[in-house]
Amino acid sequence: MHTVKLELDDTLYDDIVKKGIDIQEVMRDTLKKVIYSKEYKIANDINQSIKDVKNQNTKPVSKLLSEL
Repeated sequence: MHTVKLELDDTLYDDIVKKGIDIQEVMRDTLKKVIYSKEYKIANDINQSIKDVKNQNTKPVSKLLSEL
């Protein structure tokens, strides 16, 4: 495991502490998203498509087929 040094302004650090933010977890998640941004975008697009289908916000099948 490696250590990363992060310097923050005092006011920003105080806000993080006051809000109970786990900066290590946030940084780990953020770095994963940066590294795997393409995969996250695809996953988000799939999730959005599923929500659209559930909410019936899709084009009719006949229109989709005509676009092919």
